[in-house]
This record gives sequence, C-alpha cells and structure tokens, in this order.
Amino acid sequence: MAEASTGEPGQSVDVASRVPAVSRAVAVLDDIARNGPATLANLARRLALPKSSLLGICQALTEERLLAQDLGGRYTLGLGVAELAAAQAARPPLLSTLGVTVPNSVNPFYAVEIAGIRQAAGELGAEVVAVDAGQDADVQIRQIDGFVEAGVDAIVLDAVHSTAVGEVVAKAQAADVPVVAVNVGAEGACATVTTDNVQAGHLVGSYLAGLLKGRGRVAIVDGQPVTAVADRIVGFLGALRDHPDIEIVARQRGDHSVASGEHIARRLLTRHPGLSAIFAINDPMAAGVLAAMTDLGVAVPLVSIDGAAIAVEAINAGGPWQATAAQDPARLGRLAVRYAARAHAGDALAGGQRRLLPTTLITRSSLADYQPWG
Repeated sequence: MAEASTGEPGQSVDVASRVPAVSRAVAVLDDIARNGPATLANLARRLALPKSSLLGICQALTEERLLAQDLGGRYTLGLGVAELAAAQAARPPLLSTLGVTVPNSVNPFYAVEIAGIRQAAGELGAEVVAVDAGQDADVQIRQIDGFVEAGVDAIVLDAVHSTAVGEVVAKAQAADVPVVAVNVGAEGACATVTTDNVQAGHLVGSYLAGLLKGRGRVAIVDGQPVTAVADRIVGFLGALRDHPDIEIVARQRGDHSVASGEHIARRLLTRHPGLSAIFAINDPMAAGVLAAMTDLGVAVPLVSIDGAAIAVEAINAGGPWQATAAQDPARLGRLAVRYAARAHAGDALAGGQRRLLPTTLITRSSLADYQPWG
C-alpha cells in the first residue's frame, strides 16, 4: 500500500484512495510545502514510493505550474500554488450565519417573510437564526445585541420601532455586522428593502374616494411608529387631498393585531355613528375591524394594506371589506438576504441603499388574477 510523509523524514501515512494518483500528487505537494525542495530521490525515500511513479506525478504537476524545478534539479512549489492561494484570499467571504428578528410570530406576514429569508439563505448555504420580538422594541434591541455577541455574519431586521433601534444598529455595524432593514426602515441600516408603502396608501385611498363618490367621514386605524405605517398614511391622505369633502374624523393607533383592530373599531363605531368608511393600515387589524362591524351590525366600506389570504377571502365574500393593496413578504425577505450577503462580502452599499417593491390593488374584480400569501 502506498504511503505518504507526515512531514518528518522516515515517517509515513496511508494515502490510498479511489484515485491513487491524486492522493500521491497531494502527498508530493504537502511534503514539499512542509519539508522544502526535494529531488526525486528524496521524495521517493520520504514518501516510500517508487521513483518511476513519482516522476510522472512530478512532471504533471510541473506542467500545471503547481511544481517547479530549481537550478539543482530539486522540485519546489510552483507559482500556480501561490496563484490559487491568492484567488482564495481575494474571494469575498460567504454568508454563513444570518440573524433575523421580526416584531411577532402571530401575523402570517412575518412567517412568509422568514420563509423567503430561509429560502434565499439556503441557496447561499447560510444558516438562519430567527427570533420574535413580541412587539417589544426593548426585546428586539437585546436580540440584536445577542446576534452581535454570537458572531453572526449579518442581521436582517424587521423593526418594531424604526428609530428606537438606531443605537444598537450602529453598534452592530461598528462590529462589522451589517444590518439590513426589511419591510420597515430602521435607523442606521446599511440597506432597506420595503414595499412602496406610499403607493399602497395612495391606491387604497383613491379607491375608497371613488366608493364614497368624493364625500364622507373616514376613520383611520393607525399602527406602530415605523416607516412603513407612516408612508401608508402619507399615501392615503395624499389621495384624499383631491376630495375636500372627505373628512378624517378619527385616527387611532393599534399594535397591528386582530384584537387591536377590533378594540379600536368598537370605539370608533360607537363614538362616530355616522362613519362612512374605515382604513386599516394592515390586514390583521382590518380583520379585527370586520369582526367588530359584524358584532355591532354595522357595514361601512373597509380598505387595508397587505394582500393576505384573510383579506382576499373577506373581499370575495362580498361584505364591507372592499380592497387591499398587496405586498410580497417572501420577495422582501429574499431581497434582504441578497443585500446582507453583499454587505458581508464588503460591498459598500452607498448611502444605505433602498429598494421599493410596487404594490397592486386587490378588489373583488381583480381577485381571479391574484395569488394571496398566508
């Protein structure tokens, strides 16, 4: 059985393999790297291989520039070895571990978003560690700190609060752990991937104005202090500027949950019995609004943003829920991973790059062409 040197003359190890010539070639390179230049006779002695076999191996390695011969006829490592090492060193580091934190695990949006993240990370061979902040900004800040301490390569952040995370995001970036914001903006993130929420708000606002024929009293079920929500409100109000006879009579903030939407809607419908319509900033709160309407025996037009299956079912049923502007959480997640991989590889994402995904208005007439998520 052929043997190869462990690095000390006179000592050998088994180099048998399914491809003996390859194993012996590796043994030759390893021996010269460890013990220095050697003649064919030296190699034959150190590797306990016949010179006839070694000659063919050394000649092949020399042709490939992995070996060279000095003036004394000794074999040395060739330039090809150095070139391979340089190419490896110049290769951007691959993403291996990705930390992900989302506001909660109740809203199906985040489950779909994380699934998109896992899919894209899996294609890169990266492990995903995903956690749920329980709708608590302080918890999320500690989670980001924990990711940095654990040595993850990058973080994808769907923030509970867009500005409260600023300090911990800066800390992560200073530790060379890039943070990519997804779904909502986050102060200090190196890149942001979100829906075009201004467009989404404008789409449902314009549609609602048409339903109301430019006149009515509207309430807004608002959300948490994140950029996505603020942008939706901006778009919605912008659409209503062309309709001065539509009045915003109430605007109350919820926590994006079904229960929160129902609680707010009960209060709104009780305090404003002449309400003409309601805009909820996401589908879960709209579902809560619908539950309150059903219980109170009230039916006024309801519009929202998300494009979740729960909204599609309600719109298709022909009740008060009239429209939703669709997002694509899986695609948001996949794009966030790509930005995280680029940032980890050293790509300077100038000025905090921002990617906006367009939305589509989903109404009863367009349901057949839309595949909901969640």
